[in-house]
Amino acid sequence: MPVAEVVLRNLFRDSIQLMRLSEDVKKLSGVSDAVVAMGTETNRRLLQDLGLLGKESRNAGDGDLVIAVRTSEGADATEVMARVQRLVLSPPAGGRGQRTTVFHSVKTAMDRVGRANMAIVSVPGWQAFDPAMELLRSGVNVHLFSDHVPLEQEIRLKSYASSRGLLVLGPGAGTSIISGVGLGFANSVRRGDVGIVASAGTGIQEVSTMLDNIGLGVSAALGVGGTDVREEVGGLMMKDCLSVLESDESTKTIMIVAKTPKEKVIREVIDHAERVTTKPVVACFLGLDMPSERGGRIRYAKTLHSAVSRATSIAGGAAEEAFRARIGSSFEELLRASAQVASGLSPGQKFVRGLFSGGTLAHETLLIFRELIGEPYSNTPLSDRFALQDPNLSRENSVVDLGDESFTAGRAHPMIDPTLRKLRITQESGDPEVAAIMLDIVLGYGSASDPGGSLLGAIGEAMEASRKKGRELVFMAHVCGTNSDPQPLGEQSERLSKSGVILFPSNALLSAAAALVIGGDAASERLRTKWGELLA
Repeated sequence: MPVAEVVLRNLFRDSIQLMRLSEDVKKLSGVSDAVVAMGTETNRRLLQDLGLLGKESRNAGDGDLVIAVRTSEGADATEVMARVQRLVLSPPAGGRGQRTTVFHSVKTAMDRVGRANMAIVSVPGWQAFDPAMELLRSGVNVHLFSDHVPLEQEIRLKSYASSRGLLVLGPGAGTSIISGVGLGFANSVRRGDVGIVASAGTGIQEVSTMLDNIGLGVSAALGVGGTDVREEVGGLMMKDCLSVLESDESTKTIMIVAKTPKEKVIREVIDHAERVTTKPVVACFLGLDMPSERGGRIRYAKTLHSAVSRATSIAGGAAEEAFRARIGSSFEELLRASAQVASGLSPGQKFVRGLFSGGTLAHETLLIFRELIGEPYSNTPLSDRFALQDPNLSRENSVVDLGDESFTAGRAHPMIDPTLRKLRITQESGDPEVAAIMLDIVLGYGSASDPGGSLLGAIGEAMEASRKKGRELVFMAHVCGTNSDPQPLGEQSERLSKSGVILFPSNALLSAAAALVIGGDAASERLRTKWGELLA
């Protein structure tokens, strides 16, 4: 089938726009496959793998927008490409199908909108400071979706905002929920009395959906961006958000979620929480042991799973029962399930490969693996000596964050575009030493219209190819979502399960089960001793 390509020079589209464009283009009649992405080296390699790299796109630069389309048999490639370009160059549609109004400055937008108090900024990181500062000077809180914002500019923005009682959520703030409205990647969760402040986007998604699934709800979820907990920033917005949640009448319990920050920042955040809050607090600094002697009001958790368990114990009653029934597991139950999976493997299958779209979920898996089977290799490793030399090539036990900037620069995030993960499934399944492939399926607003279903073809082909070579390949997954999401949790789970994918109700349980499958008795004994820390 013929391939058509166009390179639009010096035309930037941010990640939010690219997320939707690639999916929308693939729905057009006459389109068999398509990529809409910036012309980065990673994207040119992807085009090559897909057989879509042509003469023009081969010479594209980082600032050029590449459109590559494989047309269906009998389709007019010229006419198809013309329709694709019209779609790509049109302003995005609003929630009711109406085209959004395009303004060319913050001032004209503010003059038209009037009394706005929150704005989303999503431009290249090196351009984000000026519009963000202009909004703050106008008294508008900022959700800064952009990443690659220079650290000194982040500090200036947050210091200015803090001094005026405003918030800068980000940079790199992938998820927030404010007044029931999701910003960035977010799920449809019920309103409730648990307030969340987090430096981890899919961390918010994981805990908020688990809370929803056991009948609790979220008053607000404030994503401050991963760099907020660096020592240079000192958790400035995390501390301000704690104060906001303390003053919010609808919030009764506060949750703190963060990837492993420096000890100095943890101490400052906890000291601030002890000083300004009177409400129960659950603090989850992923993977870190916290001293029990710090007091009873703040409860500590090492995993997202155990953080939700702590929150349900505060709520008590029906919430605790629902957690045990829908999410919780016993050591014996998990051991039996893992043993059954392992029984079908051949002796040479000894490694697991995690292919994640959520960075926080990948990080949680890295931490659990380190506890149970030793640290795996990764493109986002816990320690430098386990860094993958090439993030496109796994080795031994590997956990790959496909949503990391090394993969998403100038292209759609894997929560939207499954292409990169499908290619990686095929690649990993060809390794005869691989026993299991782990997947996170993240639902919600911003994600693809069929996150699980889009991977079923690649999963089925990988299973069949492995059987023909005399081995069973296991797929294990966790679906992060709710039944109110645009892609309902029940429907997604049913389709995956019917296709032979083994599902787990939390990412932590998925990670522990995968470790048991390949770790044998040694991993079982470690999990037995650490069950209370990781999964209770």
